[in-house]
Amino acid sequence: MKKRLILSAAILALTSLSATGAEAGKLKDIVAPLAVTESAAPNANELSALWVDGRRQEMSGLAQIEDGEKLIRKGQKDERKSSEKLEKAVAVSNEQRAAYARLVAGFGGAATPAAVETEIKALKKAADDWKDAHERVGKAEANLKEAQLDIANGQSAVRTGNELIASGRGKMHRAETESHPNYVAQAEAVQPAAQITGAPVELTEFN
Repeated sequence: MKKRLILSAAILALTSLSATGAEAGKLKDIVAPLAVTESAAPNANELSALWVDGRRQEMSGLAQIEDGEKLIRKGQKDERKSSEKLEKAVAVSNEQRAAYARLVAGFGGAATPAAVETEIKALKKAADDWKDAHERVGKAEANLKEAQLDIANGQSAVRTGNELIASGRGKMHRAETESHPNYVAQAEAVQPAAQITGAPVELTEFN
């Protein structure tokens, strides 16, 4: 999963529709390329704004993918550690339970009150040991769930980032396409359909 996500982000990064000085700029400093801002298209200003909006989405998407992949790597690392700790904690808890069962199996043969006190102390220690092991299991389970949640959140961020990139690059592509001289020339060549007009015709009544 990790390799596929990283590969997906890399492919998206390498297939950017435009490479301008805005690549290294901050979001607020982004400007459309001259081919768009100085286009002969009648809506050049709107196309420039569309390109800038698309580039901002692309950059935001790339940042989300980077953050998401970091969270995934962290979650996967924590997941491995938590799984190992949980396995050990369960084994210890099971052993403490078995030790308690063996202990109480020998009770009931005390001949004096002092012997009963000894049994009580042994029972208390067994209970404390079992309780501690049981709590460790609960903590390991909570840590495992938290790690898995980090992975899920990271994957969600990567998906959202890819969606932003796709949407942003679509806007940039549209702005660049509609700013191209050939596109503008073709649009200007298309004339609206002529309307059929004429004076109203009077009908003569025949007797």
